[in-house]
Amino acid sequence: MKNLSKYIKMLLAGALCVLLCAGVSACGKSEDKQDEEQEVSSETVEQNLTELEALVQDELFQEQVAALSQTYEDDGLKVEVTAEGDSVVYKIIYTVAIDESKDKQALIDHLESKDFKTSIESVLRSFKVQVPQTRSVIVRYIDVNGNIIASKEYK
Repeated sequence: MKNLSKYIKMLLAGALCVLLCAGVSACGKSEDKQDEEQEVSSETVEQNLTELEALVQDELFQEQVAALSQTYEDDGLKVEVTAEGDSVVYKIIYTVAIDESKDKQALIDHLESKDFKTSIESVLRSFKVQVPQTRSVIVRYIDVNGNIIASKEYK
């Protein structure tokens, strides 16, 4: 990659875009449904996990993720959002080879940065509004071969 910091800034913007996606999904719920969901707070964790999976698989949400991913396509990146257990997982996948010996530390530093952490914590709060049992957001950078370059869980 010519300028890794450029990509990191774009990914930060991407995280904010995905936060907006989560907000769009929340806005789609009717007040009656939200009240009903609050009344059923004694649901099991398994039911809430199914709810989290349904949220990230929602057609509108996935359309927004696909649009976001498409904006990074020319830069050799693809974005996916999935649910794993009670966590939301953001996968930033490189579709081109990178120099891991140089770029890995920059990605780790990015995951540790205060601005990125603040953005991801906002994303987590948004998911928790919709599915209170959401435990964390995991961000993974994945190389072209499917190997995790850097990863961090935010609780």
